[in-house]
Amino acid sequence: MKAKRKKQNPNIGESLDADSELRTPNLSKTQSSALSPQSSPRFRFVVMGALWMTAFFLFLDRVNISLAAPYIMDELGLSGIETGLILSSYYWGYILGQLTGGVASDRLSIRKWSSIMFAGWCVLTALTGMCRSVGQFALVRGLFGISEGWVANPINKLENNWLLPNERGWVYGATVGFGYVGLIVGLPLIGWLIGQWGWRAMFYGTGASTVLGVIVFWLLIYDYPDQHPWISQEEKNLLANALTRDRVTFDPKHGTVRTVSFTEGLQTLTGSWVFWAICVVNFFTLCVGFTNLSWLPGYLVKERHYTIMKSGLTLTIPYLSAFIGSLLGGYLGDRTGQRSAVGLLGNLLTGPLMIALMWTQDVTLTIVLMSAILFLNAAAFNALIVLLFDLFPAEVVGVAAGLCIGLFGGLGGVTGPLILGYAYDLTHSFFWGFSSIGLGATAISLMLIPVWRYEQRIKREKKVRTVTSKTTA
Repeated sequence: MKAKRKKQNPNIGESLDADSELRTPNLSKTQSSALSPQSSPRFRFVVMGALWMTAFFLFLDRVNISLAAPYIMDELGLSGIETGLILSSYYWGYILGQLTGGVASDRLSIRKWSSIMFAGWCVLTALTGMCRSVGQFALVRGLFGISEGWVANPINKLENNWLLPNERGWVYGATVGFGYVGLIVGLPLIGWLIGQWGWRAMFYGTGASTVLGVIVFWLLIYDYPDQHPWISQEEKNLLANALTRDRVTFDPKHGTVRTVSFTEGLQTLTGSWVFWAICVVNFFTLCVGFTNLSWLPGYLVKERHYTIMKSGLTLTIPYLSAFIGSLLGGYLGDRTGQRSAVGLLGNLLTGPLMIALMWTQDVTLTIVLMSAILFLNAAAFNALIVLLFDLFPAEVVGVAAGLCIGLFGGLGGVTGPLILGYAYDLTHSFFWGFSSIGLGATAISLMLIPVWRYEQRIKREKKVRTVTSKTTA
């Protein structure tokens, strides 16, 4: 029997079957011009709008407990470490949700099971208001983390399936940015709800409002452009052609993209030092990000003696800065092709700024420093995640995001609040907790220097393949 002919993939180092190739659409020059991004339909941004709404509720329902935490501590008589346990239990669930959601997004229908899990998190948000012990809080918030992880992970896969390569950074930035809009709009509202009706009623109200996001998600989200009944054939062809040429498995001589099995893609990730370096840096990046989301409201109440309402209003400015940082970080990555450098700069400056935040007593400077920290953190996070889209096979983007965001980022989310809670119990100050986390992000960011060199090599190879493909055509 004749053996299958193998072709070597120079970018991921795997031998793939030649008969598993997918041919890119053959477009004439006239067709290519007609399908340029400037003149093409843009229905894909309607789909992205549904993802942006999802991110809005994702962040809002994740951090509403942050404003409620001081009241929960007082009502239940909780210590700092017990409160840290409640806050971190979400991230244990989020790790599991991201990991299993990553595998599912690569192998199952995103639209169906993500809609179910989205509805589940609405119920769990409301159930948080019924908790009366540390154990109940830990259980409900852990399950809530699982449900959010199962919805958050597929957002990465959907954006990779629906966007042109030069749109990834700013659109992903907008996705994270709309999460911060959920905080900007929601935190003052949450503070008002708590002040008027108490923290329990606040959870009932936010859980009910999130049902709107579930409806929009089900109506607009499909896994791939060619499955959507409302998108034009022109836009389908544009996306298929552009994404085929951008894949790391694209063969310019034959105009084909070779499919990678799930097992092969997984071997690519686990065997790549670049992937693990990105994951380690992301651990510290999200340790900073999630700790700020969990503890900044409590910090303003406990250490700066703000009222809960004033805490919510004060944080709208730093969260708006995070929105801008996420957008600008993505835009710079798209325009310059230097995503690693964006991540390096963002994390490098975090430690000194967090120490300065702990030292200052000036109200205005406090807000400025919080804004700068969240701006840089959001820009760095954007750069790290979009790097996964650029450098690794599309077939395992879900697993890559699950490991990088879910496992490493989730562990950062678990570790940060516990460190801060422990340090607060020990010293009755937030200084040592915030400072140590910030300095950790600064030190580990140096790992991105060799990643930057690798990124530039891959970008050069993609340019060569694109030129070769056009010449062959």
